[in-house]
Amino acid sequence: MSPETAAIIAIVIAAGSEIIAISPLKSNSWIQLLLQAGRMMFPKQRR
Repeated sequence: MSPETAAIIAIVIAAGSEIIAISPLKSNSWIQLLLQAGRMMFPKQRR
């Protein structure tokens, strides 16, 4: 991976974190947002 590509990825991740922080979503991090999306896509099945 070139340094330019790594820098662009870092900027996109940082910008996404800032957007998540100011959005009405209750999540405050990428990991929390991904976990919440996973729970919505794969709900726990009750037996």
